[in-house]
Amino acid sequence: MKKHFLTTLCFCLLAGLVHADAGDIKARQQYMKEWSGLNKKMGGLLKKHDAASFPAESFAALAAQLKATANEPWQHYNAGSDGAGSDASADVWRKPQEFQAAIKRFNAAASALDKAAQSGSYDAVKTAFGQLGQSCKACHQGFRQ
Repeated sequence: MKKHFLTTLCFCLLAGLVHADAGDIKARQQYMKEWSGLNKKMGGLLKKHDAASFPAESFAALAAQLKATANEPWQHYNAGSDGAGSDASADVWRKPQEFQAAIKRFNAAASALDKAAQSGSYDAVKTAFGQLGQSCKACHQGFRQ
């Protein structure tokens, strides 16, 4: 009886760990999906408008939304959350200092975009948006499968 209880307990604990890992993967993928949507909307505004017709307030709201969530997914890159369904490469865990540096570059780019968007300057926004895109691309190239 005792052995059955311990076996059941172990399976429950393992199931909980697998669920937590899957939860981390799902959470960070949801943030990335949200950011992709925001980037598409912001990119669309920049393509459809020029400096004279740029909807600065609409763009600023999107940039603020991105900045507000810029720190959120990183807490979901826990050890063991690189399992099935994850797009993260093993380098996230093998090269944590490089991954942290990429996160800092992204956060700085998101903050710079938000600041540029608040200024309402089309040219500043366009430059900052390009830098954000470079930050995303560099991280995905280095840390995504």
